[in-house]
Amino acid sequence: MKKTTTLLALFVSLFTIYAQDPNILWQRTVGGSNWDEPNFILSTEDDGFFMGGNSKSDISGEKTENSRGGKDYWLIKFDGFGTIEWQKTIGGNQEEYLADAKQTSDGGYILAGYSNSNISGEKAENSQGGNDYWIVKIDANGTIEWQNTIGGDDNDKAFNVEITNDGGYLIAGTSDSGISGDRTLANNGNNGYTTDTWVVKLDINGVIEWQRGHAVIMTSLKLTNDGGYVIGARGKYPVSTLSYFVMKVNSNGNTSWEKFYGGDSLDLLTNVIPTIDGGYMVIGSSISNASGDKTEDSKGYYDYWILKTDMNGNIEWDKTIGGSEEDRPDTVIQTQDNKFILAGMSFSDISGDKSENSLGLNDFWILKLNEVGVIEGQNTIGGNYNDAYPLILLNTDGTFTIGGRSTSDISGDKAEDSRGGYDFWIIHHAEILGITENPFNNTITLYPNPVKNTLQVNTQSQNIDQLNIYSVTGSRVLQRNVNTVSPTVDVSSLASGVYYLQLYSGKNMALKKFVKE
Repeated sequence: MKKTTTLLALFVSLFTIYAQDPNILWQRTVGGSNWDEPNFILSTEDDGFFMGGNSKSDISGEKTENSRGGKDYWLIKFDGFGTIEWQKTIGGNQEEYLADAKQTSDGGYILAGYSNSNISGEKAENSQGGNDYWIVKIDANGTIEWQNTIGGDDNDKAFNVEITNDGGYLIAGTSDSGISGDRTLANNGNNGYTTDTWVVKLDINGVIEWQRGHAVIMTSLKLTNDGGYVIGARGKYPVSTLSYFVMKVNSNGNTSWEKFYGGDSLDLLTNVIPTIDGGYMVIGSSISNASGDKTEDSKGYYDYWILKTDMNGNIEWDKTIGGSEEDRPDTVIQTQDNKFILAGMSFSDISGDKSENSLGLNDFWILKLNEVGVIEGQNTIGGNYNDAYPLILLNTDGTFTIGGRSTSDISGDKAEDSRGGYDFWIIHHAEILGITENPFNNTITLYPNPVKNTLQVNTQSQNIDQLNIYSVTGSRVLQRNVNTVSPTVDVSSLASGVYYLQLYSGKNMALKKFVKE
C-alpha cells in the first residue's frame, strides 16, 4: 500500500501511542454492540482492503445499519490506513453467513455464503429448503447488481468462491441435499453422513453452467493453474474423518489424484494452497505423535501440522509446530521469495516452539517459515480475552495486515475496548518476521564456518535459551536447552553438508547457516 511518508508518520504517531508491540503500525477495532465476525480480507486495486463476515449488531459502534434479522452479511471497504470508506449490511429476516469474496475485474466483488431467509431485506428469492448458497454480486460501492439463491431441499452452505479464466465463478461448499431444486446430482454422503462437497460453476451473470459432487466434507478449495482445482477435506467417505485428505481435480472434472495424510490420532485439515513450484502447502491441527505421515511428536495437545507436497501430492517435508497447549492455524500465504507466513491462534505460553507467553485466553500466533519449514520468525499478538481466527494479507511494501475477531478490551496489544461480543480487529504490522532485517540475527556470528568439530556462536552479550540445528531439507538433527552467552556447539557427529542453526533468546529468534566439512 503506497502512501506518502508524511501521512504514514502521522497515522503511526496516532496509533502506536497505545500499542504494546512497537511493530504494530496501526490498529482498528470495528464492530457493533453484538457479534461481528470477519471471515475474509482482500487487497483492493486502490491499495486499500476489503473485509467481510457476519454481524448481529444493530446501529452501534461502527455499525451504521440495523440487523435485518439474526446474522447478516457485513461488508466493509477500508483505505490503506484502515479508515472505513463504506460499509453495507445485506441480509434477510433469518440467518445469513458470509464466508468468502473476491474482487472482480470491474472493481466490484463476488460474495459467497449461505442463507435460510425467504424474500425479505435484500433477499430476493425464497429459501429452497434449509440453508442455500447465497451468491451476491456487488459493484465497487457495495450496490447489489445481481444475486442467486442456489440450493436443494436440505442444507447447502457455500464456503469458497474463485474467479475462473472466463470471468465466471466457481462456488464450493457442503450439501445435505439430494436431487432437488438446483441440485441435479445425487448426494455422495455415506457411512452415516448425508453431507458431501458441492461445486457449482456460474457464468459471469450468476447462471449455473455445471455442477459436481465429491464424497468429502471440504474445508478448502483453490483453483489450480491447469484449470482444475484442489480440495482439502477432513477425510473421505467411507473412511473415518480423522485425517487430512487432499484431492486434485482436473479441468474436465476428473480426479487426478487423492491422498490421505495422518498420524495415530486426530488430524484436522484447515487449508490447502497451490505453491509457486506447482506443489501444495497443506495446513491444519494435529494431536498425533510421530507415526504414519507425521515425523515429529505432538508438542502438547493440538499443534500446527504443516505439509509441503509436490505436484502429485507426495510429501516433501512436514513440520509440527506448537507449544504446550492448543495451537491451530487458519491461513497460509506464500511470499515471492518462497517463504510461508501462517496465521492462527494459540493458547500456549512459552514452551515448545512458542517464544512468547499468552496475553489472554487465546491470541493470534503469526509464523514465518523458510522454504523447508524452519521457523524464521514469530509473533504473539493479543489482548486479555479471546483473539481468534486471524486472516493475513501481505502488502506490496513488505508490511502485512491481519484481520481477526476479538473480544478483548484495552490490554496487551489491544488499543481499543470491545464494542460488544466479537469485533473485527485489524492490525497493520511491520514486516519483522524475516531474518534479514532482524537486529538480533544480525549481531550473531559463527566461526569457524565451514566447521569440522566445534562451532563457536558469538552472541555479543545476548543470553541464549535454546538452540536447534536443522538439515538443509528442514529435518531437526539437534535440539538443546542452554542458558549461556556465546555457546559452543559440538557438531562433530554431523554428516558433511549445509545446516541451519536456530537460536532463541527470550522472544528473539535468529537463523544462521553453516557448512559442516
